[in-house]
Amino acid sequence: MNRRHGGFTFVEVVVVLAILAVTGLVAYPPLHATLEKTRMESAVRELAALLKYAREKSMAEQETVAVVLRKQEGDLTIFNRRGQSIKYYRLYDKIEFVRLILDGLDVADNRTVVWFYPDGRSTGVAMVVRHESGHQLRLKTDILTGNTRIFAPGESGFDDEMFNP
Repeated sequence: MNRRHGGFTFVEVVVVLAILAVTGLVAYPPLHATLEKTRMESAVRELAALLKYAREKSMAEQETVAVVLRKQEGDLTIFNRRGQSIKYYRLYDKIEFVRLILDGLDVADNRTVVWFYPDGRSTGVAMVVRHESGHQLRLKTDILTGNTRIFAPGESGFDDEMFNP
């Protein structure tokens, strides 16, 4: 008497596992690229938030605040007028500052200082941030308002000649 119990045979389980493995291999590259892009966008949003924080801090405390961007180190430090560090931020390791533009001029030095004033103005900075995959985002802090905004490549409304190659 040959009774079959409910369940799957070893061969059926191996076939299903093989199908899942192939599906995972096919799905991994696009998923990985999406995760890296999301990490970059998150890091750039954090960078923009820190610039906005510096502006708000300057206005709330009624004192000038300095933001020091270091291109090679890929970091940012916010200082009060007494030179005390308020906040420090390091870019995600696969991201770099490609260009820093201060007052409309490319910054050749490693260090760039952006000043935020109690009335909301700033010295203004524009930057291009790039992921090692080549994906880029741009940030710009307005001179008159001190507001910071993120721009995607090719986004309309950001037609400054400073970003044209």
